[in-house]
Amino acid sequence: MKTRHKTLLDAVQQAIISGDAPLALSRIEALAKRFERDRPDPEARADIERTLQHLRRLAEDSARGTQRAIDQIKDILRNARTLQTYDHRGQRRETPTNAAMPQRF
Repeated sequence: MKTRHKTLLDAVQQAIISGDAPLALSRIEALAKRFERDRPDPEARADIERTLQHLRRLAEDSARGTQRAIDQIKDILRNARTLQTYDHRGQRRETPTNAAMPQRF
């Protein structure tokens, strides 16, 4: 595998690990353009395919982890909106919160 290809693959991996989707996408596009210019030989192609499989699993795991975090935050917000408290007379009151659901993850 050429050094430039390895460098680009490593850069994609770092962007995925850091959770920077736009950066990862731009690096993937740069990698695709590089592969169009420098057609890898069959030996290097096998190494590249293994690395791409690893990056795919990494991205899928990241997406699953992000979705689990989103679901947990939704559960926390749902529970927080229905907190029950007692006033000074011992009366139970439900205190809904008006927290906005987060939109960006």
